[in-house]
Amino acid sequence: MAKASSQKNHQLVKWAESLAQLVRESNMSELRLECGGQALRLRRCPEASPEAAVVSPVAPVRNVSRMEISEDFGTPVKTNYVGVFRVSHPKTGKPMVKSHDTTETNQVLGWVECMGIRYEVVAPRAGTVAEVLVADSEPVEFGQVLLVIQ
Repeated sequence: MAKASSQKNHQLVKWAESLAQLVRESNMSELRLECGGQALRLRRCPEASPEAAVVSPVAPVRNVSRMEISEDFGTPVKTNYVGVFRVSHPKTGKPMVKSHDTTETNQVLGWVECMGIRYEVVAPRAGTVAEVLVADSEPVEFGQVLLVIQ
C-alpha cells in the first residue's frame, strides 16, 4: 500500500514538473488546472528569470456552478494594481459581492491592497456578477481579471 502511494506521488511530481516546463517554454504567467476536488496552480515568479516557474499548492476546490453562456459574455473587471485582492468587508468580514449579485455603476466590489494602501475596485457598469474569479486574500497581478459582470 505504501509503495503504491509512493508511486502515485512520484507520478504526480513528474506531471507537475512537465507542466512547469510548459510554463517555462511559453509566454504564460500562470496556469491553473482543476479536476474534481483538486487544483494545481503554476505561476511564474515575477522577480526571477523568465525561465523560472513555481509550483504552489492550492486549497481544494469547491464545486462551483458555472453560469450558462448567453449572448452577453460579460465585462471583465480588471485590477490596475499589483497586490492582494480583498472582497470581504473590513468591518463585517462578509463578502462585498458574490456570484449573481446585482451591481450598479461605480459600486465598490472590493479592493486591492498594496503596501498597506487600499485601491478600490469599482464596477465599470451596472449588471449582475457572473463570477468572482479571484478568492479573498489572493495575490493579483496588474491587469488580472478579478470578476465578470453581465
